[in-house]
Amino acid sequence: MSVASHLAVSPDGYDRRIRQYLPFYDELIAEAARALGYSLRPVRLIVDLGVGTAALSRACLDRVRTARIWGVDEDPSMLAVAKVRLGRRATRATLVEGSFLSTPIPPCDAIVATYALHHIRSTRDKQAFYARCFRALRPGGVLVSGDCAPASTDRGFAQELDAWIAHMAPSCGGASGARRVYRSWGAEDTYLSLAMEQRLLTKARFRVDVPWRRSPFAVIVGVKSTTS
Repeated sequence: MSVASHLAVSPDGYDRRIRQYLPFYDELIAEAARALGYSLRPVRLIVDLGVGTAALSRACLDRVRTARIWGVDEDPSMLAVAKVRLGRRATRATLVEGSFLSTPIPPCDAIVATYALHHIRSTRDKQAFYARCFRALRPGGVLVSGDCAPASTDRGFAQELDAWIAHMAPSCGGASGARRVYRSWGAEDTYLSLAMEQRLLTKARFRVDVPWRRSPFAVIVGVKSTTS
């Protein structure tokens, strides 16, 4: 799946469009990078799943200036944009073309992702993926995901979605256009509730924290025990 097909925008226009579609985008990126502080070990290698334009990678490298990034994305045009965005930081980054669902994750101290893990289609697949992340992390390492993690009840999510649609409406020709865009993502996106995400991570043996949430978006942290 390319960004151009998913968001109907070229990689160069991604930054402008993503902010039109996603409220709190910059705040979520900053908070996801800040969540590296939950690690119980020195963070030397950070794996960025679905690196995109490297907004998160750059924030992580600025947050932990001794760290390196290993980033994977299946869209080669986005990897080219990511390299430009990283600038001089690119010397601390390895960018790999491939799907994070199938590309082996190297042993690491932190795994990060923003607006990426909702592409895992089923609860069963996400549970297996979290177990895979747990195995890749060194003891004391962290998994950080920033994504849509809505309320557990239909009524709660409906209220959250109304606010999301209101944010999108000016760039989509109104609320009805925004809802059409949102529905078009359904073929590729699966949003699990915050409560379900916490259950899956706990079952994968992570200790779970939620350091930031602006409904329906959240930064969720899974910490691997130092004795694991």
